[in-house]
Amino acid sequence: MNDKMWRFVGNNYATETGLDTADMETFKKDPISSLAREICQNSIDARAGKDKVVIEFHSFEITKDDIPGRERIEKEMISCEEYQKRRNNPKDKEQLERMIKEVGRDRIQCLRISDYNTTGLLGVSSREETPFYLLTKGSGLSNKVGTSGGSKGIGKYASFVASAFNTVFYSTYTKEQEQGYIGICKLCSTTIEGSDEKTQGIGYYGIDEKNNPILEQISIDPNFKRKSFGTDIYILGFKNEETWEKEIVTKVLDSFLSAIYYDELEVIINDKVINKQSLSDIVYNDELITKKFQSSIKSQYILLNDPTVYKEKIQISEYGEVELYLKSFSKDESYLATNECVMIRYPYMKITSLRGISSIPCSAMCIIPNNQLNKILREIENPQHTDWELRRIDDSAKRAEVNAIYRELKSSIVDFVQSKLALSENDEIDVEGAGDYLPSVDSESGLGSNEEITITEQPKVVKKLKNKVKDKIGVYEDSEGMALQPDVGDHEEGEGSPVPEGTNSGRTGEPHDSDQEEGLDGDGNKDIMKIAQLSGMSYRYFVTDKKNGKYVISFTSLYDEENCDLEMSHLDDGGNKYKTQITNCSINGSEGYVENGIIKGFELKNGVKYKIEVDTDLEDYYACEVKIYANR
Repeated sequence: MNDKMWRFVGNNYATETGLDTADMETFKKDPISSLAREICQNSIDARAGKDKVVIEFHSFEITKDDIPGRERIEKEMISCEEYQKRRNNPKDKEQLERMIKEVGRDRIQCLRISDYNTTGLLGVSSREETPFYLLTKGSGLSNKVGTSGGSKGIGKYASFVASAFNTVFYSTYTKEQEQGYIGICKLCSTTIEGSDEKTQGIGYYGIDEKNNPILEQISIDPNFKRKSFGTDIYILGFKNEETWEKEIVTKVLDSFLSAIYYDELEVIINDKVINKQSLSDIVYNDELITKKFQSSIKSQYILLNDPTVYKEKIQISEYGEVELYLKSFSKDESYLATNECVMIRYPYMKITSLRGISSIPCSAMCIIPNNQLNKILREIENPQHTDWELRRIDDSAKRAEVNAIYRELKSSIVDFVQSKLALSENDEIDVEGAGDYLPSVDSESGLGSNEEITITEQPKVVKKLKNKVKDKIGVYEDSEGMALQPDVGDHEEGEGSPVPEGTNSGRTGEPHDSDQEEGLDGDGNKDIMKIAQLSGMSYRYFVTDKKNGKYVISFTSLYDEENCDLEMSHLDDGGNKYKTQITNCSINGSEGYVENGIIKGFELKNGVKYKIEVDTDLEDYYACEVKIYANR
């Protein structure tokens, strides 16, 4: 029987299928963006020859009667809705009611996606694992190898998610002179009319009981006729939200800007043409790009186009080279900085980003060309091709090997960034706010040192813990009435204070011998000193040498104090707070005194800016907290 019609396949009394299967759910979070990304990578993978791939997204309307076999689709949807009602499944029932409404509208919105300079979907007439067969009949199957953009075999479901009634037609004209098309409708299982068997939840618009494709082209778009090799995808009932064009432009640029820049890809979205020639105008037109991605897209373009960008090729063991690009930004341009390294693998598709590469305003890019490293990373990509996930490797030994390779890649990127952004005699980089951190040697206060700090890596401003600050300048105490406990031994009320041989906590404080907590001594003529934290001051600091734990702390004093102590604390990844051991320090160029990991006995003058260089026991970047105490 060679009739063109819809046939919904029986399940042979086996598994039932629901409406929201896992492959559909994968792309529901962001259907339009997912569609753009999946379409582009599939078309790039099917590139024929050296000419760039051209992809067109074109929206149009048809009447409901223009949908091939529309009444049969509607009938199947009604059967599914009634079956879900009997099963007491309100979620699927309500969704099916919406689909029935959409397929019954007088005017149906559609999207045609056409590619050019591709091979087309080869193997139209074959039932073997050809591109046409795998796309239309496969699930989780793919014959893509090497550096192909997609390889999981589920990206095609992004097209169904973009349809209001899960219906898509594929039509192709291949380089082998084949022509063919087939329609697919993804619903859920229901009973087959006149039988107690159920369907698999999927229907095909084909030519016979074997659901073979119709060996000709179809043009559901009345104003389109294909004349060259390639594939057309028709999404019926296209969910064309108001921002759909903007979402596709954004995703195409964010994911494939490099491919467009290298003239490997051109994308047309209705009347908008995105190619190498128009790229600059599109990138800098904020009305065309979702705000969230504007900085990322602009920085990618700058990295590829700006002659001042640092460029370097780095070998990753025996697995191949990667190409690294880095751009630092001035304070005025810092809004363009992402402080991330975009990870792109051939065929020039962005996979993920390496975050937090520096605190200096910058953006970076890593391009992994057609090599063994590319192949290794492709094998651990998630189905959406937006991350590399080691847990996808079952074998523990192989997982450890790939983890070591990936860690080497990340370490090489961070080392590249640090080396290029490091301060040197001939290269100065304006760290945002660094003028506030480092007092000038010719400042008005006259303080500072003519001796420069030697920085072995790029300064990294470290996130600090929020110090407790009172409404007004003064001191505050902890829950026990003290902040930094002086080294005077134990004290119990009424027994008197042990008299220390040295001084009160610092080197210059004068000891007291009273059991009073504060005020004057018994003779009424000598102040009893009390240790309390100075509040209201803002401390800024950054790392000058991570491996050797060298920090610079900068602040402006709000007090006149003769005897102060400074302590540092840091947080680990779990949020636990620890005391930082300071081993050496200098204060505005003069050597300071350190005891038990605390800087002790230094003087403060109101309005003076202080630069304190410290050596600590830290060996990495940490969120830190600074506290200064005075004897009062």
